[in-house]
Amino acid sequence: RRGGPDLGATLCACAAALASTRAPSASLALWQRPPRRALRAESRALLAHAPFSVTGESRPACLGTRLAAAIPIPCPALLADVTGLAVAFAALVGEARVHARLEALVDEGCPLFHADHVGLRLLCTYAGPGTEWVPEASVNRAGLGGGDNRLIVPDRTMVRRLPAFCVGLFKGDAFPGHAGRGIVHRSAPATARRPRLLLCLDEPGRF
Repeated sequence: RRGGPDLGATLCACAAALASTRAPSASLALWQRPPRRALRAESRALLAHAPFSVTGESRPACLGTRLAAAIPIPCPALLADVTGLAVAFAALVGEARVHARLEALVDEGCPLFHADHVGLRLLCTYAGPGTEWVPEASVNRAGLGGGDNRLIVPDRTMVRRLPAFCVGLFKGDAFPGHAGRGIVHRSAPATARRPRLLLCLDEPGRF
């Protein structure tokens, strides 16, 4: 199924519950959020200026102001949401600063299934197709790095996709004690006709 969250991830009711990803057996926590009208409208308006990519590293409370100076149009609701997620992420990882990347994509980005060499990474797709991920039991890790998605995920029906506005906290291979078990995922296909607006939050200096 490509719809919403499914078996293989911890489902969360709030930002604080994303901390469940820290459990030794966990690799992904999902916080499914209902779309807000203003957030949806601004996300779609911003996609009209695709492609672009803006980055910034700062204290979470200052991140919205930093990104506002770089994006093509004013998006107060979107940047307020980014700031809120950055505050939550900083608390989860125990850092005073976070690194953010907000980008409107018209291509696949990372089309191959892979596991990131990071500790924790937060992803949220505001518009367009969301990030695809695969439950651990359906991954052939021997195929990673070989350039063949069919070898990595033999059963394509097991690919899951995050819905728009869903927050995913991904555990990577660099998380202490989690080497070789980072969540396997990839960018969803995007095109000029169907671009995607993606937020990525990382720990400072680790992206």
